[in-house]
Amino acid sequence: MDKFIFFIERLVVRKSGRHIYDEKYHLGINVIRGDHSVGKTTILEVIFYVLGGEIKESQWLTPADLCDDVLCQLNVNGKVFTLKREIDKKSIPPIHIRSGNLELKDYEAEAWKIFGPRRSESNNKASFSQQIFELLGWDTHKSDDYANLTMHQILRFLYVDQETSSARLLRAEDNPRADSEGIRTAIFEFLLGLDNLDTHKLRQELLLTERQFEKISADLNAMYKLMGRDSTLTSEILENEVFSNLDSIAQLSDFPVETKAETDVQKERDKRFRKLDEKIRLLNRQLQAFKQDLLVVNGEIVDCEAYDKSLKYRKKSLLESRVSYEEIGVVEYNHCPSCMKELKNLDDDCCHLCHAPLDGSQINNNYIELITEIDFQLTSNQKVLDEYREHQSGLASTIKIAEGELKVAQQELESIAKMVNISSQKAIENSRKIGYLESQNKNLVKMMELIKELDKNKVLKVELNGRITEIRNKIEAATSSNQARRDKVIAGISENIVSIVGGERRDNGDPYEEVFADATESDIEIDFAKDRYLIDGRIKFSGSSNFVKKNAFHLAALKESLDDPEYRLPRFLMLDAIENGGMKPYRSHNFQKTIFNLFRDRKDFQLIFCTSMVLDELNNDIYGVGPYYEGNVLNL
Repeated sequence: MDKFIFFIERLVVRKSGRHIYDEKYHLGINVIRGDHSVGKTTILEVIFYVLGGEIKESQWLTPADLCDDVLCQLNVNGKVFTLKREIDKKSIPPIHIRSGNLELKDYEAEAWKIFGPRRSESNNKASFSQQIFELLGWDTHKSDDYANLTMHQILRFLYVDQETSSARLLRAEDNPRADSEGIRTAIFEFLLGLDNLDTHKLRQELLLTERQFEKISADLNAMYKLMGRDSTLTSEILENEVFSNLDSIAQLSDFPVETKAETDVQKERDKRFRKLDEKIRLLNRQLQAFKQDLLVVNGEIVDCEAYDKSLKYRKKSLLESRVSYEEIGVVEYNHCPSCMKELKNLDDDCCHLCHAPLDGSQINNNYIELITEIDFQLTSNQKVLDEYREHQSGLASTIKIAEGELKVAQQELESIAKMVNISSQKAIENSRKIGYLESQNKNLVKMMELIKELDKNKVLKVELNGRITEIRNKIEAATSSNQARRDKVIAGISENIVSIVGGERRDNGDPYEEVFADATESDIEIDFAKDRYLIDGRIKFSGSSNFVKKNAFHLAALKESLDDPEYRLPRFLMLDAIENGGMKPYRSHNFQKTIFNLFRDRKDFQLIFCTSMVLDELNNDIYGVGPYYEGNVLNL
């Protein structure tokens, strides 16, 4: 697995066209320092927001909530992008993204691409989370939005804020649905490299499949109650009963010719004759229309199947082309493939064929957009194909029943044409039976529709149950095979935690917490689902110790990620809680020294933290971002 990294190079907050905050950041340790209540936390909140975090209206800090927008120059895996997001307290606005640095003028840079918080199915537009995931190289999958990890969820790990309880590791969420045990586990396992996206996708697919299974089960129970004993019938039984009734109607219509003639009877016969003749014409027209529709549907099915093969071939070709590009790079031509003339040498940054400027990130984005578009077309085409196949089945059944009704009507018309007197008791009795059978057939046809729906749901329920079992088996197998990786990660984080909290000493050399001083790796117990970890079986300590303990986990994970390429954590972390819980200057300085020593001589990460009690070694332009603030950071 490649090593993923993003870091902020520059951050700008604007108000009425003016830069009220404009600072450059760097790799390594970044310290935002200043007096109490000058807006240090506000800057971290703004970074959280521009990277895709969601802030509730009541949680916005002043004066950030009065500003217009925020821009961030972000380096992602060595490529520079600029992000722009309007500040809107009442909604979740989109993020504008373009290649290049923040200083580029609009006419110099490529156009902004706008990505909303949710994927748009109508125009196949990716969400900003999907786009940033793609830029980072995190393979993603397509599913309903609530089944995806988002940048907001990722940032809950990467940003340790002040407001969240010190006993919790992730930023707090107001919405319980967005903070389920499954989501918390997915965040930790994804960033720590304990899970891969295929397994995460399986877990989310299991969730969706179980919900669908529950819905189908509820629908089936409702249908069973409605149909009672009829629910045991099958479409074949009902269809045979319909045709049996049609045969009976044909036999009843074919009664012997009478010789008596009466004027009233003759009139009644003529009336019946005309009615049947009109019915036969109508049935013939309907049959022609049904058969024509069936021909059209059959043609559409053939087209859809051919289109599906074409799309799959195009996707396969694109994936092969992308692999070839990643392995070989841009193909250079010595001669024009059209006229065979020798091509002039150009800069490496230009295409040797069309002379257009080359941008590796743009080429990669083009592949991503094309593949995403084909995936969307495949899904849409499959939906249309399923609808056509269902329509085809319904038309075939309708044609079969209509042909039976036409046959009965034709036989009855023929018998009326032979009949002179229909007033005989036998004719009246037959007519009554025919009416009953026709009414019964109408009910049977309605029942057939219900039975087809019931059978469809039965099959679907069996399929879903089998799929649930299959997914659970795959998850169990993946979890079992991943245990060695999990043990390694937990051991590495635990070792780092022990080294951090073990150095927590008072100015007289005594430990702040005896448990911290005596802790070993085996004393660390991490529970992702419950969003906590314990030292020697304890969750809570003193106020300041709780925050040391909490920060120790995140710093330990960041440190471990620097030498473990299996981590997806993007080597980025923000801390805004190192002095919470009534921490005194000596302890804060001691903790800052621990941070400094933990990452000494490393520049392959970015750590941003705030302090009002800055350590002398960090109170300079090398580690500091901006001046030591005595007034508000945002200069309105």
